[in-house]
Amino acid sequence: MRAARPGMPLVEREIQVLKAIAEGASYAEIAADLILAHATVKNYAHSAIKKLGARSQAHAVHLAYQAGILRRERHGDHAGYAAHLYRGEEPCDLCKAGERAYRNSRRQQRKEAA
Repeated sequence: MRAARPGMPLVEREIQVLKAIAEGASYAEIAADLILAHATVKNYAHSAIKKLGARSQAHAVHLAYQAGILRRERHGDHAGYAAHLYRGEEPCDLCKAGERAYRNSRRQQRKEAA
């Protein structure tokens, strides 16, 4: 295995570990969720920090958001599905799910009214 260097792409597990760190999870919690050893999670975190050229976990998370590697969940900070479309954005997963649920409930209401 090659040593991590700044600028190298992150592997999927490094991204998963960074996302969990961003959500406030400890190495032990991440290890339990991903069914990995504590030391393995720590290695993924340190590798991601090196690849991003970060000075700390917090800095790595910040750089990952800036680079688009991690994306914020978009609930609560906007008007929902229509706001994404208005801005010319792809709706976030939470808004897509909410829109599907809304459409399904409206469809059910129309069926019951008929």
